[in-house]
Amino acid sequence: MRSTFFILLLFIGISAMAQQSDKEAYIKKESIGGKLDFTKKVDAKYKDNALITFGDTAYNKKDFAILLWAANVRNLDINSVDQAINIWEQIYKRSLTDPEKKALHTGFEAKF
Repeated sequence: MRSTFFILLLFIGISAMAQQSDKEAYIKKESIGGKLDFTKKVDAKYKDNALITFGDTAYNKKDFAILLWAANVRNLDINSVDQAINIWEQIYKRSLTDPEKKALHTGFEAKF
């Protein structure tokens, strides 16, 4: 009985890790030129605006695209800001600037 329970727990753990890995792979694939790339969408929608207001803060287009990315990543069950930051930095192969990090935090915590 214990071995069956252990095997079940092991299977659940492996399954959860595989699902998380699949989510991250999807995010990485779609973040540049895909469904999670909001840069062109923001440029097109706000072509005449230098800044975009969200809440009480004004964002440039690049930071607003990061905000939207973070909100969508959270909807894909990425459960921590730190994990989202890590994924973003892996994708773009650089660290976020402070304004970008603020935009990511805001998007991750936003309720749409």
